[in-house]
Amino acid sequence: MSWPALPGRREHARRAAVLAACFVALYAAAVATPWGQKTDADLFGLLTSAALISPPVADLLRGGLVVAAALVAVAVGVIAVARHRWPQVLSLATVTLLSTTLSVVLRDVALVRPFYDASYAYAHNTYPSTHVTVTAALATAIVVLWPYRSAHGRVVVREVVLSTVVVACLVNVISFAHRPADVLGSLLLVGVVTSVAGIVRPALVVPLGGGPEPTVARPADQVVPRYRAS
Repeated sequence: MSWPALPGRREHARRAAVLAACFVALYAAAVATPWGQKTDADLFGLLTSAALISPPVADLLRGGLVVAAALVAVAVGVIAVARHRWPQVLSLATVTLLSTTLSVVLRDVALVRPFYDASYAYAHNTYPSTHVTVTAALATAIVVLWPYRSAHGRVVVREVVLSTVVVACLVNVISFAHRPADVLGSLLLVGVVTSVAGIVRPALVVPLGGGPEPTVARPADQVVPRYRAS
C-alpha cells in the first residue's frame, strides 16, 4: 500500500492566501457594511428562533466544549510525545496559541464595527469568536495527533471532531455571544494559521501516515496477462 502525496508548501501557501482573503472579505461584507450587518442579524434571528436549546444551556455548552476539546487535545498530545512526535505537538500548540492571540487582537484591537442600526447587533466588534477559534484549533490538533489504528477509525474521529466544531459554532450564536459571521471568521482564521504552519513544514500539520485512504500500489514489474478473445 502507498499513501497519496501530502500537500506541499506551495499548496499550503495558496490555501493560506485564499483563506486569508476570505477572512478579510467576510469582515468587509458582513461587519463593515450596513447590508452585511442586516443579513448577519437576519441569519442570527433565524438560527436563534429555530434553536432546540435555550441560550443559558447554549452558554454552558459554549464553555464546556472548549474544556472538553482541551482535555482530549492534551491526552492525544501526551500520547504523541511518548511516540516521539513532539515536533508535531509543538507545532500544533503554536498554531493554537497563535490563532487564539490573533483572534483576541483582531477582535479587540485591530478591527472595528461601524454602527448603522441598533437592531443589527452589538455596538462593539465581536469578529471573530475566540471561543470558536480555540475549539477549532484544538480540534485540528486532535485530528492530526490522534493515534489512528485503521482507516475507519480515522474517518470516525474526523466526523466526531467536525460535528463538535459545528456544535461549537451553533452554541456561540444561540447563546447570543456572537453573530454567524463571527464563527465563520474564526474557522477561516484557524485555517490560515494552520496553512502557514504547513508552509514551514508540511508534515507537521497532517496526521501520521498521511490523510486519505491508503491506495494499493501495483509492483512496477508485475506482468498483467492479456487474454485473446476467442
